[in-house]
Amino acid sequence: MATTAGEALLAYLEQQLAELRQHAPGVLEKQPESVHQMRVAARRFRSLLASGRPLFDDGTVEPLRAELRWLSGLLGAARDPGVAHERLTTLLAEEPESLRGLSGPHSPAAHRIDEELDALANAGFEAVLEALGDERYAQLLADLERFLADPALSAKAAGAPGPAVGGLVAKDRRRLRRAVKVLPDAKRGHAARDAALHEVRKAAKRLRYSAELAAAVPGAGGAKRLAKSARKIQQVLGLHQDSVVARELLAELGGGALGRGESGFSYGRLHAKEEILAAASERAFFKIWKKFPAS
Repeated sequence: MATTAGEALLAYLEQQLAELRQHAPGVLEKQPESVHQMRVAARRFRSLLASGRPLFDDGTVEPLRAELRWLSGLLGAARDPGVAHERLTTLLAEEPESLRGLSGPHSPAAHRIDEELDALANAGFEAVLEALGDERYAQLLADLERFLADPALSAKAAGAPGPAVGGLVAKDRRRLRRAVKVLPDAKRGHAARDAALHEVRKAAKRLRYSAELAAAVPGAGGAKRLAKSARKIQQVLGLHQDSVVARELLAELGGGALGRGESGFSYGRLHAKEEILAAASERAFFKIWKKFPAS
């Protein structure tokens, strides 16, 4: 059992590195779930480096975070088109019988969406496969191993795990509250509101990961409940962000429909549906936020 905050955090980070390695073979086989899990491990490692920054010497974690962001971005480019595809396919299947020829699952728009997202997914997977065989990825793994084996810990890392990790969680909680507090009014436009809600989601995710770390440390009371609440926010605003991404794609395809000799009808209907789903996700977030632990 860890006797210092530094030991507790390093042990948790070692688990994330093991996850990275574990899911790499599945990624090489183009398994979507392996891509997702490897991306989660990379994001969790990167997030905990940010939360745990006070436990390391200044400037130590930033190079690692930059490379983990690179890896997460590649994995996201392989996974996100599939998420959008599944989402839009479901909406197309729900179209009324009378409109199926125009905007249903076998409409010209459906075929266009299939082609576009399949191409994006294939390109994303090819980029990931190339990266995992590249020297940059091998260097990242080596750097992570070296960091964990010989960490540049600060004086704060020698503190007792419970209070020190609890302090990291408290800081992340304040970060989330600030992000919610500065949410712009809808009158400023959907783009600003969507971007701000995405920042709330990222803050909730960081809090979730640090709270999960705290839950494994004796003396950090209430961490499990906090992690669960942050996870709910992350999930519901994740659906909101999925809608933002889908609407951007639909706007792009719809905007070019006329030039391709196609109708933009389907894209407009799907865009309107996505707006409704996004609004529902936002309402769900505020419902959860009202019950968010005060302290």
